[in-house]
Amino acid sequence: MKKDVLKKILKVFLALQWAKELPRQGFITLGFKRNEADSVAAHSWSTAMLAYLLATELKKNGQKIDVDKCVKMALFHDMAETIVGDVGTYVKGMAKGAFASIEEEGLKWLVKDLPQKNEMIKFVEEYMQRKTLEARLVKVCDNLDALAQAKGVPAAQTALKYFKEVYHITKIPWHKQAVEMILKDEVQPQRSLQENARH
Repeated sequence: MKKDVLKKILKVFLALQWAKELPRQGFITLGFKRNEADSVAAHSWSTAMLAYLLATELKKNGQKIDVDKCVKMALFHDMAETIVGDVGTYVKGMAKGAFASIEEEGLKWLVKDLPQKNEMIKFVEEYMQRKTLEARLVKVCDNLDALAQAKGVPAAQTALKYFKEVYHITKIPWHKQAVEMILKDEVQPQRSLQENARH
């Protein structure tokens, strides 16, 4: 690898470290304590993991879906927040789309020297438009990750209705079912290892 290319990649990589310490602002405005709100980096990783799991299952069941694109889109979808900061969903709604162009410019500035910049920008734009199955699936994952973070926090109880208001965006039939399963405690974290250790 050429040294100048490696340097460009490492510059972005080091900037992305800031996302580990950047709390998701929507949770803070709901009244979460700092230790109750996850970071932008943690949210992106968790969203990408869920995107991989769900997309591979859809593909296995005959859906025409690009798993690789889903994972990348989930990893990239909040990259701009490293530069422009995280703005909560409610504030974005009040701004009626004004933040979209700010985030777009932030992403373009962040990745401007990367060889992969065109793919990154293209996937984030696709995610924001919500027209493809991949983009809508990643929005489901984004939504479910936020719900999983919010569910157990008392300050979030009044906001839980938000998670039921995004089905019209995703148009994925089982999205509602997944939200209800999480809200009603029909599914719990995988803990069989701990249970086996007790016996």
